[in-house]
Amino acid sequence: MKTPVLLLGASVIFWGWQTGLWIFALPIALILEASHFIDWRWDFSAYDVRRITDLCIIVFFLSFVYILLENRSIYFIYHLLQWLPCIFFPLIVAQSYSINDHIDIHNQFFILKKVHNEHNFKSVTVNLNYFYLAICILSSSCANNRDNYFYFGMFLITSVALWFVRSKRFPFINWFILILLAGNIGFIGHLGLHQLHLTVEERVVEWLANTSGQYIDPLNKQTNIGEIGLLKMSNDILFRVASRAQLTSPLLLREATYNKYQSSDWLASSPDFTSIQPESNGTTWHLANKPAHSSTVSISTRLNNGKGLLKLADGTFQIDELPVNSMERNKYGTVKVEGNFDAIAYQIHFEPSLSLDKPPTENDLQIPKQEKPALNQVISQIDILGKSPEQILPRVETFFQKNFSYSLKLAGKGEYSTPISKFLLKTRSGHCEYFATATTLLLRAVGIPARYAVGYSVHEFSPLENQYVVRSRHAHAWTLAYVGGKWQVIDTTPADWTTLEDATAPKWALISDLWSFLIFKISACFRYIRHSNLFKHVWWLLFLLIFIVMRILNREKLLLHRSKKRTLSKTLATNVANKTPSEFYIIEKVLNELGLSRQPSESLKKWIERLKQELHTSDLIEELTSIIELYYRHRFDPQGIEESETARLKSSVKSWLDKYHQRRI
Repeated sequence: MKTPVLLLGASVIFWGWQTGLWIFALPIALILEASHFIDWRWDFSAYDVRRITDLCIIVFFLSFVYILLENRSIYFIYHLLQWLPCIFFPLIVAQSYSINDHIDIHNQFFILKKVHNEHNFKSVTVNLNYFYLAICILSSSCANNRDNYFYFGMFLITSVALWFVRSKRFPFINWFILILLAGNIGFIGHLGLHQLHLTVEERVVEWLANTSGQYIDPLNKQTNIGEIGLLKMSNDILFRVASRAQLTSPLLLREATYNKYQSSDWLASSPDFTSIQPESNGTTWHLANKPAHSSTVSISTRLNNGKGLLKLADGTFQIDELPVNSMERNKYGTVKVEGNFDAIAYQIHFEPSLSLDKPPTENDLQIPKQEKPALNQVISQIDILGKSPEQILPRVETFFQKNFSYSLKLAGKGEYSTPISKFLLKTRSGHCEYFATATTLLLRAVGIPARYAVGYSVHEFSPLENQYVVRSRHAHAWTLAYVGGKWQVIDTTPADWTTLEDATAPKWALISDLWSFLIFKISACFRYIRHSNLFKHVWWLLFLLIFIVMRILNREKLLLHRSKKRTLSKTLATNVANKTPSEFYIIEKVLNELGLSRQPSESLKKWIERLKQELHTSDLIEELTSIIELYYRHRFDPQGIEESETARLKSSVKSWLDKYHQRRI
């Protein structure tokens, strides 16, 4: 059974509307609906259809791998499902323009074909139109536009589809009331499931963020201060930095800044993000006026489901080549963006001497009471009370560099009141979070406003990639001190911390780096195509190319046909003139008028068997069994049937019709 005119095209347009993929939806809808008005058809063999199916499967798996590598999160499945109508378009268009409106599914898939051959099962042919319609609705749902338009559109398309396959034995008003009732119940369930989805999504994202360690919350930074054990950092490459000149010292890229310390965690009080508008090109963002001198680096990184914090050097005044939908910045210099894609690459222009963060507040001098005894003891030891900031900063840096060591061991607080107290007075060993926190609190204790900053250290150059690679274990924390009317970086973590971190790299790191580089280059290639003008036209060229290839490969198989309705009418007229047994179509028409329609993909034999079970008292239905057996032989037996059998079939059909006119079933 073919789908009604415009139904399949409407479902494709609905998919394009929900996902925003109009550039694909419009030509797909036009091509599919044109099959109702174009007479010519291709005579595809089973082998031809199997090749098209193989092409769709290959494209599906390539899309699976690419989208997985592009997203690297559980959300990749949503992106993949959105592309299903495009992926399986060649198969549905082959069916639409084939002389057969059904496809044998046993011959399309290797496993089914093998089972079919081993057990000699009968062929199972199906019309894929309604399957494709369901795929369009499924793909539309993955856009997750969070409004009611999707449900109303889905309900309308589904109702129209069900209308054409409804049983005519029941009054229209009954069907209409039931479909409205089902729609209302479904809408209530839709709202409940939507709320449940939001709740579960929030919890899952929070859990994944905490376990991966790659997501930075601009409001709250949970540290490992006070934990016991060994701090293990991943060797995975998180992002890459390309610089025109070799870096003479590690470059610190900041993601977030915090100003309130409590219970071993850092918070950002009253962050108040404000929106930043791009230039007319949509990819250039100005954060401050351009200074006389500046440096430039390019950063290739990833967002988390299209959202994330930018990694920026201190004094960044301009960001180029960043195609995101929105950008916001708070008074601490934290910049967050939201876009359509996870993989991004942007260029930053910066001057380290620039101080773009807002001036300090009283929160930048606050110290928890339980930390003060240890801090006062250290202040007395290094004699910095009452000194000027220019004298204090060198002494603090020297104190940590000479008396402390870097370690990934997590020792806890022991008998001391806080982990920081134990770090300052006893162990004097810890990772960067200890050094940054202790330095920030120590400077505050002597009257210097200070903040806690987190980000990454850029220092590992890759000869293979000819750029810097930044790994998960390169995550770093440091202090921002407000001295001389501007914020400046104070990093008291021992300089050998990078050497100690590099020593933890696994032996197979080279293999994983090669794989990461390969994926990076593939992603960069797709990103270039996506952002170039070529992407806007390549799909139109692809459709044209598919059409030309099909014409060349199947030129000898191209048959001219009339539309199904005209063909059927002509066939019936010819059969009556030639006295062939096509009167069986009249029997089928009679049963359809009685509301006993054949279901989509249901063979004549299965149809009659079902009617025998539903109408077990009807002898007219019983008589159809023998008629169908003889009719099948006449239609499908290569040997055909004898003239006597043809006459018997014709008389049986005529006899059945005569009985029908005499009485009702």
